[in-house]
Amino acid sequence: MQSRQLRLLLLFSLLGLLTACPAPAVSIDPLGPMQVWATGSLERVRPEDPAQPSQPIEILAARGETESFQIVLTGPKGVKAARLEVSNLHGPNGATIGKENLTLYRQHYVEVREPSPSLDAANRSQGAGWYPDALIPFDAPGGRFRAIPVDVNPGRNQPFWVDVTVPHNATPGLYTGIYRVTAQNGTIEGQIRLTVWNFELPQRPSLLSFVPLWNTRTKAARLELLRHRLMPGRVEPGEVRELVNDHGLNSIDLGFWSGANAQTCRAKPAPSVAELVAARSAREAGVPIYNFAFDELDVCPNDLLPEIRAWVANLRAANVLHLSTLFPRRELLDDGNGRPLVDIFAINAEMYEEARRTGLWEAAKARGSSFWFYTALLNRDTPFAPQWLLDYSPTNWRISTGFLAYNLGFSGILGWAADFYDPRRGQDPWSDVRYFNAGRAFNGEGLWFYPGREVGLPGSMVPSIRAKWLRDGIEDYEYLRLLHQRGLDQRVGSLAVQMARSFRDWQRNPAELEAARKRIGEVLHQGR
Repeated sequence: MQSRQLRLLLLFSLLGLLTACPAPAVSIDPLGPMQVWATGSLERVRPEDPAQPSQPIEILAARGETESFQIVLTGPKGVKAARLEVSNLHGPNGATIGKENLTLYRQHYVEVREPSPSLDAANRSQGAGWYPDALIPFDAPGGRFRAIPVDVNPGRNQPFWVDVTVPHNATPGLYTGIYRVTAQNGTIEGQIRLTVWNFELPQRPSLLSFVPLWNTRTKAARLELLRHRLMPGRVEPGEVRELVNDHGLNSIDLGFWSGANAQTCRAKPAPSVAELVAARSAREAGVPIYNFAFDELDVCPNDLLPEIRAWVANLRAANVLHLSTLFPRRELLDDGNGRPLVDIFAINAEMYEEARRTGLWEAAKARGSSFWFYTALLNRDTPFAPQWLLDYSPTNWRISTGFLAYNLGFSGILGWAADFYDPRRGQDPWSDVRYFNAGRAFNGEGLWFYPGREVGLPGSMVPSIRAKWLRDGIEDYEYLRLLHQRGLDQRVGSLAVQMARSFRDWQRNPAELEAARKRIGEVLHQGR
């Protein structure tokens, strides 16, 4: 009996050890064949997508623009210790776009365990599974994760991301170079062809934005946002002029918060005029200065109109614009002097449709208000609109900051967070991208950038691919603005309008969107 008990005890102990051990490493044959191909920025490469034919990558960009492409590596028996290199790009009359203008990343897959909610047949989650999203810079020191060298398991894809930032003084014309993937398995090269168009995008974007930082409130994080043409809003006085003059900061939020939102329905007293004046004066640098004060009060039983008036009176006395996510109700369109109580209405698709139906959009604009677009979670009444959820298609992101924002008359966008994750529930954003609301998971909600400490960049953050799509949309917005400024709209006919007629009618096909951008770029390049 004792012998049998001893055997059982040893068996259970062994089972415990086995279940505690990590899964065995996948065997990689370093002599096996490998395959490499290049693709554009709007294709999402999943781990088991079939390999594509190898062709030269062709990209087109204006001076001052960042354009991206992807290099994908796979091998039926795996790939050992892979690296990627990209050469200088050589152009007309000896012109060169050097490696310092190229940023290389390894794409990190994150798991969508449960799809985000979907309520529209034409625009919905792409389902559970592994998604490429976080981008690990090649120049990051490495920590828990590193960019290169990287092992690729048999039959799996490893995509890389390449940003090419065209200098503002680049000579227009065709530039060529090569990319090279090396591994223990061998070396494969491919060609890069970049056409630089003869027009320039401004360093300071025309589309305004506010994407606040929650977990990494550092200058390094603010610079990372600005590299993607997104505005951190709240900045320190001592860094304002540098960020405006050298990094494209185009607007500033003073950061005084009323405390009033859809959950609290209560507002704190307004800051004094003296406080507001001091904060504004410390940040004066020739760009709009506003204060985001109230958030989604339309569900509150009381309208907080007296509190809004008190805040606005002090903001006006301090010469600070008032931004809030409020529906443009008629009582908000007159402060007693013929000016709206809200200078910048940040509204979602449902608010937009109601404002257009009632004429409040036109009335607010006629009195001097402007409109920014935002979306959060999934609005049940407008599920057809572009959604900022990780498992929705890439065009959701790019169209919203580009063709849709321009065509519908938005002058900015608002994201409620750039880097939100919840340490209180032990969330590791590198492996868990869920944001929970009412028991449902909204993947990537408020998480457009990942904490940099995991790749050796403490105090900073690294971008997602979604941040790249938002940036590209902001550059599309610039194309459309330049087209109008130069009186060239008729050269493209209704093409730009067809890309996004409304929140219901917008282009889902990445190839069509890219073709429209190319046509507009060609017209701007020709200048006539």
